[in-house]
Amino acid sequence: MARRRLTIKRLDPWTVLKFGVVANVVFYAIFLLVSMVIWFIVDRLQLVDQICEIALDVGFASCGVVAGDVFQVLALLGAMGVIVQTALLVFFAFLYNLIADLTGGLVIGVVEEGAVERSAAGRPVTADRPPNAHPRADPRSDPGYPPGAQATAAPRPAGYADSAESLFEGR
Repeated sequence: MARRRLTIKRLDPWTVLKFGVVANVVFYAIFLLVSMVIWFIVDRLQLVDQICEIALDVGFASCGVVAGDVFQVLALLGAMGVIVQTALLVFFAFLYNLIADLTGGLVIGVVEEGAVERSAAGRPVTADRPPNAHPRADPRSDPGYPPGAQATAAPRPAGYADSAESLFEGR
């Protein structure tokens, strides 16, 4: 099992727009489908007729619901919802980018399941970190190191320091 920390530093607004439109249209279609199923159930149970009878008994002059009008209003509200929700998603992407510039972004811990190859020193071996990638690792300690070969110093990453004092040298 390998653990990694990933940082989300920026959300591309164009990608958020495309994803938001597709997701909201799918939710809109599901909303209309569920509304039709609920209307079908209410109509089969004759709940609207029973409510209209009660309303006429109370004193209303007329009562009735036209299914076409109900679905026309639901379709209009849903279409407006798709537009408003997509615009809000893009706005929040811009807002996240501004906040991430100040705070450094969102850090996410990721755990990769499965067998992890380990070096002789016990560190995980990945494509971006070969067995002797640690700056202080002695390549001769690796079992695959050819006998009699000279050890060369591993290149140090940018900003690497041997001790805390060397961090402040040159300031």
